Amino acid sequence: MEEYNNQGVKVFGSAIIRVAPDIATILVGVSRLEQKPESAFAVVRQVAQTVNAYLQQGGMRDTGTSGITLAQEFRFANGEKRFLGYTARIGFSVVLRSIDQVEGTLSGLIRAGANELTSVTFQTSRLREIRADARRRAVAAAREKAELYCDAAGVAVGRVLAIEDVNPQSLGGKHEGHVHNDPAADDTGDLRALDPAAIAVGAAVNVLYELADKNG
Repeated sequence: MEEYNNQGVKVFGSAIIRVAPDIATILVGVSRLEQKPESAFAVVRQVAQTVNAYLQQGGMRDTGTSGITLAQEFRFANGEKRFLGYTARIGFSVVLRSIDQVEGTLSGLIRAGANELTSVTFQTSRLREIRADARRRAVAAAREKAELYCDAAGVAVGRVLAIEDVNPQSLGGKHEGHVHNDPAADDTGDLRALDPAAIAVGAAVNVLYELADKNG
């Protein structure tokens, strides 16, 4: 992605910082199949009350509950469509500020009656701070690369003419199932064994530098 032109030298810099998550979001649901809509609504509301009671007893305040929904259920067998009943559903979201609570909370929600595990996602509360650091590292990586090219060409790096922010997600990283393979970065921090649960925060930038006389 590096290119020379009559204006200067344009270089690409990128950085990836990996950080341990400290926030978890759990999405679960309570659903029940009954022959009549009234029965489905009643059963799901009763179970949802039990789930809410569990969350309140556990002191979990950062929670959310969806409205109740209803869907018809069918089964296809031997070329025939058979009506099974009505499924009512209520969804719950729980945000945990301690990762250590995830296992116990999931077990408690299932014991309370949640029968659908939608997802468990992990985030970091330091995203703004870490992304800012990644952007600084990306600019530093671009500067280092420009100096290397210019030194090899017998010129010097001059003033910055342009800076272009680049979305790091567009750099060719691949998704395989639930795993995201990060693209190669110019700055990935200290070399060490990676925590499989670590969150990768990336930044990338194109910087155009003016060429200067190395002896001037």
